[in-house]
Amino acid sequence: MHLVTDDQLSSITAALQNCTEGQARALQPSDPTDAAAIKSLLELSGKTPQTHPGLYADLERLAGQPAGPDQHENQVLDIVDSGRDASGRATARVWHQDRAGDFTSGSLALVLDTESGRPLALGHANRVGGGLAPAATRTESAQPATPTMTTVGFGHSQASPEADPVFGLTSRTTSVGAAGDVSMIDATVTAPVTTKGHSAVQIGLGRLTGGVDLDYFFVQDTNNQPALVVPFTGSVNTQQPLANVDSNGQFTSGLTLDTKLYSLKGVSYIQHNSSQSINTQVTGNTSTNVVSWNYPYDPNDPPNAYTSLMYGALAAANDSLTAFYFAFGIPVANPVAPVFQFNVCSYDWPDQPSVYCKQILDLQFWWHCLAEGTLVTLADGSTLEIEKVDNTKRVRTGSGTGSLAVEATTRGLHHTVAPDHPVTGVYRLSTAGGHQLILTGGHPVATPAGLIRASDLEVGDEVLTADGVDEVAELALDDFDRVFANLKLIDHGDRARGLTTAVGTFVANGIVVGDFESLTQLHYNNTHTLEYMTARIPERYHTDYESTLAAIASDNVRYGGHF
Repeated sequence: MHLVTDDQLSSITAALQNCTEGQARALQPSDPTDAAAIKSLLELSGKTPQTHPGLYADLERLAGQPAGPDQHENQVLDIVDSGRDASGRATARVWHQDRAGDFTSGSLALVLDTESGRPLALGHANRVGGGLAPAATRTESAQPATPTMTTVGFGHSQASPEADPVFGLTSRTTSVGAAGDVSMIDATVTAPVTTKGHSAVQIGLGRLTGGVDLDYFFVQDTNNQPALVVPFTGSVNTQQPLANVDSNGQFTSGLTLDTKLYSLKGVSYIQHNSSQSINTQVTGNTSTNVVSWNYPYDPNDPPNAYTSLMYGALAAANDSLTAFYFAFGIPVANPVAPVFQFNVCSYDWPDQPSVYCKQILDLQFWWHCLAEGTLVTLADGSTLEIEKVDNTKRVRTGSGTGSLAVEATTRGLHHTVAPDHPVTGVYRLSTAGGHQLILTGGHPVATPAGLIRASDLEVGDEVLTADGVDEVAELALDDFDRVFANLKLIDHGDRARGLTTAVGTFVANGIVVGDFESLTQLHYNNTHTLEYMTARIPERYHTDYESTLAAIASDNVRYGGHF
């Protein structure tokens, strides 16, 4: 664990005095107390004036300015787990996300003994390119848990190189009692789970029938933004008498529930509006002390009466894996700890969670039945509008006469926030051979040298088309908001044939483009390549970006992950 100095601890404690338990607040660099805490928390995250000179220069600049509008409204900072792990060590997990952009972000989880203020565990995470930054305390350096602990969560991010960095702080005190039996609790999650061997639970929206590769599907009209729907069933044995439960197993008071979905550029909150309330779908058995939750899979219920969990619409949910979080506060007849805290959340980091945390796979949402009008070339050479392409079709790939199966389609409204921004802009691509395609700046286009973002093309560059190699004749910005569709290629049959690593491309209006997975991989590769990014960001952030990539690479080596 990083050494927490007395000065660092003092500055963090001072800033915590202005925090409300369990609520995140913005830290203002113009406030001396907040500024001192920001610097201490950055240092504990491994960020120093030497490794991140651009960030510290921004801090100095913002310290001399009046506090501006609270930009923390675009920040999500949650403590999703805290307590002791199965070996009795202190542990905590903090999730941070910037909904406004995807330049850089970081998070930190710090556990303190509430009585003495002594640091017990620490961990931090870095992200580039957007998405969730989940910090977990490092198991190998964590100290034994104490009866009452305070978890400090810190998040910082910069939506774009042009934006000011923002900082947030939150805290939560947890009573875990005296050390005793710290074995993992007896909990089972029966949904959502994958029955297809996927690395994430795949949920389809807007189909009349389910695809063979989907774990779940829900019938919705996806001409508008569809709600995100998740089946969630399971049970937990509290191993102590339940309180406030009537003869029907309903909790009459004291039951608290909190749930969110975290995707690439947004967080979706519960909008459960079935005929039952979210609380009445949790029941307790006083004979066994087992609490069950039942938001069952119900694909055919009308959209306003799902008994599965229903969250708000979030177009960006299909841009990446979506993290799931659900926290229970269950009333029990225990005078020392009258609330049994328990949570279910997606796997985020290899370090150990608390005994009260059940981890499950990430979710991945797919949209279907789209009406975008782009003509896709099928395996037999005919074309079909993309809204009619489903997972009964095979499409021509850009590698020749081969074909790949469609596993799913994606859909989202693309808001052109900055029409002239190279990635968020919408482009009209024309080739010398007469092909035209409207696409987002971040969409991959095939060239003889490989896939490249549309925004990185220049007039005269070679691109691949159905007719062979062609040239870009025009690449013009289009400032209208549009709904865009994409295909996710390679299905269970392709994978069985060994095509698991094939690059998914298809022919759209005669131009070879990448599929959903290739877009995701290209985005990751670009944002994790120093040479690519330093050519596109101000020089003052070059050292910062290099240091952040080095920290991410170190975690990848240490944990064998893909952070």
